[in-house]
Amino acid sequence: MTPLVIFTAIAATLLAAPGVAHADQYRNGHWIFGSIEQEFLRFLNPNGSSRIGEPTSDELLAGASGEGRWQEFGYTNRIFWTAAVDPGRGRQVGGLILSKYLTPNIKYEKGVLGYPVTSEEQAVGGRYNNFQNGAITYQNGAIAAYATYGDIRTQWGASGWETGPYGFPSTDPYQCTEETNANGVYGNGKGQTFLNGNKYFTSGADSSFINPGSESVNTALKTLTYKGTTKYTNALNSTKLIWNARGLVQIQQSSDPNLADVTISDYNQPGGAVGFYDKASRTVQFNDAYLSATTYPNNMYSTLARQTNLVAHEFGHAMGMGHSCQTALMDPISSNVTQLNIVDKTAFSQMWSFP
Repeated sequence: MTPLVIFTAIAATLLAAPGVAHADQYRNGHWIFGSIEQEFLRFLNPNGSSRIGEPTSDELLAGASGEGRWQEFGYTNRIFWTAAVDPGRGRQVGGLILSKYLTPNIKYEKGVLGYPVTSEEQAVGGRYNNFQNGAITYQNGAIAAYATYGDIRTQWGASGWETGPYGFPSTDPYQCTEETNANGVYGNGKGQTFLNGNKYFTSGADSSFINPGSESVNTALKTLTYKGTTKYTNALNSTKLIWNARGLVQIQQSSDPNLADVTISDYNQPGGAVGFYDKASRTVQFNDAYLSATTYPNNMYSTLARQTNLVAHEFGHAMGMGHSCQTALMDPISSNVTQLNIVDKTAFSQMWSFP
């Protein structure tokens, strides 16, 4: 197991032991009490050595109100206890699963998952712990474990968990727009990537992230041609490489301006959108007020990555793509993302996998 890299700061106070009565143990300079000891005993070898290591902390308070207990052990393990799960025994969490459990996004027992309800168990090709409100799953050989919870977990379970068509999760849940036309508002929607690239989304989120009928693509030629000019030619060239590599719709400069699908140009409007696509006028515009290094504070939009993100994002709209999720090129929040992630690829393929 890899070393623990994130630690929870909790006052180290020796506590009275909850749970069943028995002879307490003093090992490696620390007492092991009650219900935590009951779990610890399950990991003892016949010779008395421990498969989860010796205690490296005293028993400490857990939970927002101190209703539970936790204790750390060697080999990157902890045992957590709360009477709400089991009055008589705690539950072990270890390795990369524990590392994930202690991250700020999950926030151990105080976060979205709550307390563990199982110790680390065997999955088909990996390991997992179930928690009060979800699970953390690890695939053998992976560099991290990932959490699942809520509607996404319900749907994953209905498909057969890791043995079903979606396989193991390859990300944690992340925020997605509530609607495809939302601009900078994620709402309650979440998405998650699984190893085979399929997506699940919670209620309230558009699972396709496409806007049929809003595109300017010439479906007969499978092209999106443009006329006009922009000073952000490097970003435009990168944009063509990004989308054209999918082999579905080709973005290219029109050989006949009268037949171009869209017109590109720059404009300057402080306080306006960084860029936009307008279906009615078939225009794609980029805002100098943000993208120019001489006009926007701290030059944050003047990098090629930011400019490419903006130009590629707006051409995505011109091809019918809606706003989607964090880390996606079609994320409504401007970023340095310059490649299509699995959400972008899946939505684009759903829309433009021609018969």
